[in-house]
Amino acid sequence: MAANEHKNLQDANRHNPLGYEGAANETVLSKGAGSSAAARDGVLQWAARSTMGVTNYKMQGYTVGTVNFQHGEDIADNKSPFLMDVDYGSSTVEGGSLSPSNFFRMGQGYVAPENANVSSIDGWVTSSNSNAIFIAICKITPNALSAANITPIIIDEFEVTGGANNNLLINVNETSITTPLIREGDIIFPMIREDSGDGANIYMNLSIQTMTFTPQIT
Repeated sequence: MAANEHKNLQDANRHNPLGYEGAANETVLSKGAGSSAAARDGVLQWAARSTMGVTNYKMQGYTVGTVNFQHGEDIADNKSPFLMDVDYGSSTVEGGSLSPSNFFRMGQGYVAPENANVSSIDGWVTSSNSNAIFIAICKITPNALSAANITPIIIDEFEVTGGANNNLLINVNETSITTPLIREGDIIFPMIREDSGDGANIYMNLSIQTMTFTPQIT
């Protein structure tokens, strides 16, 4: 029986993937968005090759570390978009919220141009202290014509340990993303905090990679 395992079959004896015969030319097999926040309940579907692609969001900034998360300055500030010194008011993302004027005007906020899944977060961080640093990549889905505050959703939050020297770079390579799904029109942005709040000079330079797809809305 072992010799007949799928992995041992020659190419000529393997079957085409589900739906292959009925799929249009210039399409690729993908997994639809589904409806869950974790983006794991989609079904296999054939999507036009032209709709598939990769988008990279560059998130670069600096701050003086505090216990609470901080996010980017208003675009009217002359140090925007790099300065991240607006106090979120909480050391957890779920413990706070942002008004539309705050999340819409922050210099580090990027509007997603398409439905996508975040596939990786890569880059570098430096710190003048050796304390733990927490970086949260968040998303907000705006409510049109609503002035209500919104609590961001964590796409991914990760921890790095400062090198106690801004010449020592700490690598970031996140591929297990907590909540990868983003929708067209979502605003994605970073927040950062220092565990002990000792006022470290912290710099980050990250690339957020997303894979676009044809959504299956349910």
